[in-house]
Amino acid sequence: MKIISYSLFGYERERAENCFDFNSYLRGLMLCLRFNRLIYPDWQTVLETDRATYEGFRDIFKPLEDSGALIVEVNDNGAKLCEAMLWRLKPIYWADVTHVLCRDLDSLATYRERQAVQYWEDIKTKVVHAITDSVSHDLPLLGGMIGLQAVYFKQRMGTTSYEELIRKNTFDLSNKGSDQSFLNQVVYPMFASKGTESITQHYFNGHGNTFLSDFHSCDCPPPSGHADNCPNNYKIKLSDDLKESNSVCGHIGASGWYETATFKFLRPHKEKFIDFMEIEKQYPKIFYWSE
Repeated sequence: MKIISYSLFGYERERAENCFDFNSYLRGLMLCLRFNRLIYPDWQTVLETDRATYEGFRDIFKPLEDSGALIVEVNDNGAKLCEAMLWRLKPIYWADVTHVLCRDLDSLATYRERQAVQYWEDIKTKVVHAITDSVSHDLPLLGGMIGLQAVYFKQRMGTTSYEELIRKNTFDLSNKGSDQSFLNQVVYPMFASKGTESITQHYFNGHGNTFLSDFHSCDCPPPSGHADNCPNNYKIKLSDDLKESNSVCGHIGASGWYETATFKFLRPHKEKFIDFMEIEKQYPKIFYWSE
């Protein structure tokens, strides 16, 4: 099984002051499910959440679970901020999981992203996959833009459980950004050291790193997609009409999306999302497009 893993938490803490912002992540979840169904049809979406969030939105999560569109795992309410962000790594330790992509709920999948991921899948020899696509992407491993081959990741990290992995952490996970400190200072050296490397790097913009062998970059400007003669214009088994997904955001991993372009892209595929639409109709204050 191949997993796209997300984390959503903190509803109980944020409800009084920041409910509108929290609802934006629920909207992101429903849009990510749509895009994943189109862009990653052979992958399963997983949501790692806490008890308060699950109970607060059980009526949204439960029908998604029942339909098989989403797997929800409920975790400890008392987790520190960035520990909850690292929950996205948990499915690596599930039985029968071969690949895990860690992604953000405010970021939609695109054709360009899938091309990079498919290349990594097809070559089969690299444990880790990393993408950067913006000048703001200044770290080699970004929490919401990495992929991992589960079996070989566990072997090289010397771990048999998520708890063992987290025990390797030396950072205060209550501090913002500490999850990425863990990824870049504990995990990255295990896979990106000269001579023992096992990482595919698609660094289109932002972080530059050319000393490892499986490194890919180009000058094709996002969000237009790769030019026909670009070596990163990797052939994938998706319909050409899905290339329009490249236009819904400024770059791979962008925080947010262009609303008009997003709904224009989704409109021809409306019949594939009836199950999502039925859930959304019950919560028009959250999913404003259902009115």
